[in-house]
Amino acid sequence: MLHDNNNILLITDYEEIAKLVLEKLILLRDNDRITACNSQKIKKTLENSLCCIVILHENSENPNVTIKLISTIKEIKPEAEVILLLNNENKDLILRAYDAGIYDYFTTETPDYEILIKTINCFKLRTFKDTANRNEKFLYQLGVIDNKNNLYKYSYLKEIFIDLSDDLRIQNGVFAILTLDDKTKTKISTNRLAGAIKSCVRQDDIVATARGGKFYLIIPNIDIEGTKAVIKKIQNKMGDDFKIRSGLSKIGIQSFETLDKNTLDSLTSAIQNDVMCVSLSDNMGNSNSWLEEDNKSEKSFKLFKMAFTKKLKEVITPVFFRFQKECETKLTNTNVSQYANSIECVFSLKNENIHSELILRYNGFAKIKIEIVHSGLDSAENSKVEMPLSKLTEKELLKLLKQLKDEYKQSAYK
Repeated sequence: MLHDNNNILLITDYEEIAKLVLEKLILLRDNDRITACNSQKIKKTLENSLCCIVILHENSENPNVTIKLISTIKEIKPEAEVILLLNNENKDLILRAYDAGIYDYFTTETPDYEILIKTINCFKLRTFKDTANRNEKFLYQLGVIDNKNNLYKYSYLKEIFIDLSDDLRIQNGVFAILTLDDKTKTKISTNRLAGAIKSCVRQDDIVATARGGKFYLIIPNIDIEGTKAVIKKIQNKMGDDFKIRSGLSKIGIQSFETLDKNTLDSLTSAIQNDVMCVSLSDNMGNSNSWLEEDNKSEKSFKLFKMAFTKKLKEVITPVFFRFQKECETKLTNTNVSQYANSIECVFSLKNENIHSELILRYNGFAKIKIEIVHSGLDSAENSKVEMPLSKLTEKELLKLLKQLKDEYKQSAYK
């Protein structure tokens, strides 16, 4: 079958319109050729055409026919760009046409140079899309993009992040990790979450899939509250039968490893506390600005951070682990859980009557913020205290944990 290799197709039922357009586009490149046909032959012509731009003259008698013709063009030749040619500007029709998939429009009265510019820009867009499609196919072949959900794979996310990390829009963005809670997480629901994320993020947002049903998002030029709104939109898309849990971190000039760890810590906190979003980096950010106001050196901050890391490894983590085993043995009908990271350490006791937690938060300097929090009827009063890091010994931490257990037992077994 012979194909028409002209790269512009003009669709009009009026010879004078065809002549007008040909005259206005006379300054196109020598290799740009135009084929004209009427609306009755649109399907057959499109099927045999190699055009990349379609100029569609409106049906002035019935706007619905025009919209239907746009849909027909996009259905038969989805890769083609459509420019709508109007007799007169019609705001409602123009808006409907954009929704139907046109690239641009002009009228019969539009100056020649403007028509030429819009047509050339259409060629540039087509070239850009062709290049992007070739690059995308190459990424599929290399295994950078997952064939099942068409998202980047986590194993390549670090390289992508490094390439983009100097971009100020990225630095002013948010790094997020999303997953579903364990009660609703299945292979089917995880695939559904992938679809919901893709339908709610912007075109320049970066989404990667990781093991365990996790999804990584790098969202440029947005704050924490804006990111929470995006996640809320994704949650609404999933419905009430599924619960999203997410960790968030402002990007700034942090390394990928730091962002990954801090955001995973935030995700762990969201899962443990049964909430949709947690950003532990907010607390750290406030602490850092407090350090700057007090003119504390970066070296001092790093020393205190090293001291806390040592305390976490040698005291908090082993004591939490041993006390968890003890509580699991001695406390009946109680869900015992704990986690510890470089920002927040939580020990939790929970049953149907009460939820009690010991929370240790590192404020970025020499003190630990300690809270014992109870939620439930007739529970003990909550308590808060600050303690120098050096005073948080194994003996002192056990004392706090026993206080948590005793206050929990007062309400748990009534």
